[in-house]
Amino acid sequence: MSALISTRTALALLVLGLLATFPLWGSAYFVGRVFSPALFFGIAALSLVLLAGYGGMVSLAQMTIFGLAGYGYGVLTVTHGQPWWVGILGGLAAATLAAFLFGLVAVRTQGIYFLMITLALGMVVYALANQNRSVFGGHTGILGIRAPELGGHLLTERALFYEVCLVTAVLSYLGVRYLLRTPFGLALQAVRDNPRRLAALGYHVALHRLAAFTLAGFLAAVGGLLGVWYNGAISPTAIDVTRLINVLVIAVIGGLASVEGAFLGALAFILVTNFASSFTERFNTVIGLTFLAIVLFSPEGLSGLAARPVEVLRRWRGRRWRASDTLDVRQAVGRQDE
Repeated sequence: MSALISTRTALALLVLGLLATFPLWGSAYFVGRVFSPALFFGIAALSLVLLAGYGGMVSLAQMTIFGLAGYGYGVLTVTHGQPWWVGILGGLAAATLAAFLFGLVAVRTQGIYFLMITLALGMVVYALANQNRSVFGGHTGILGIRAPELGGHLLTERALFYEVCLVTAVLSYLGVRYLLRTPFGLALQAVRDNPRRLAALGYHVALHRLAAFTLAGFLAAVGGLLGVWYNGAISPTAIDVTRLINVLVIAVIGGLASVEGAFLGALAFILVTNFASSFTERFNTVIGLTFLAIVLFSPEGLSGLAARPVEVLRRWRGRRWRASDTLDVRQAVGRQDE
């Protein structure tokens, strides 16, 4: 077991090292157009994995919260001329507050009703953003959004932005992993498995759901800030029904029950979207077929496929150890017979 853990740790460090140095040896296209958006969309998908995979709440409002963070930053920095740090705090606060309010409405429902309520809330925000010009800029949205500066360099410089996305994604990943091991995280998983039993034990099920929804909203908001810096603009198309469903597709492709799967799914989705749109006008069909193939052949998503070699290695080592133990026993019995 310790050998397996050390192997996983070594593999994780290797992957992290390759990702950290990717701008030095990877192509500029992949750094700027593939991996950077995969990281901030992965953070948004991570918020859904936390809710759906570990809380039993399939939300279609995560991209709405993602977009509201971008709108908050744009309104404060472009419309009102506030500094970037005010925009960051305001965008995070506005999106997290929206998540809290959405949660108040949705958390007392379950299953398809929860999904439909979050979809309806997302559509309400989309309609408001599309029609309101004074705050949201109407159909055009808010243009000319500038990213913060870091050491005299704009955060949107390709390599710098990628590194910021990577650090943010790693911190988000570690934060969720830690949260799931805390008493709150364990209680949240119990809420997913048997909410009635947990309520009978004295836990406030709705409060746990609301807290999880709010925390997931904060995660989506973090991804939304990175997204608006990347695009330099925000419009209602960022929160339309297609975007709401896309994040669910990303999470399912990666694996709804896997924290790592959020980023694997985002990377696969960005790759398919970018390259399929270059070769065919029916790239949505390609995405749909990719989604269908993964669901049919690996219900655990890409993370399940990635885990299979590790599982094979563990079984091989287990058989090897058992064979070694059997040989030792036979040798010991043979000595006793002599």
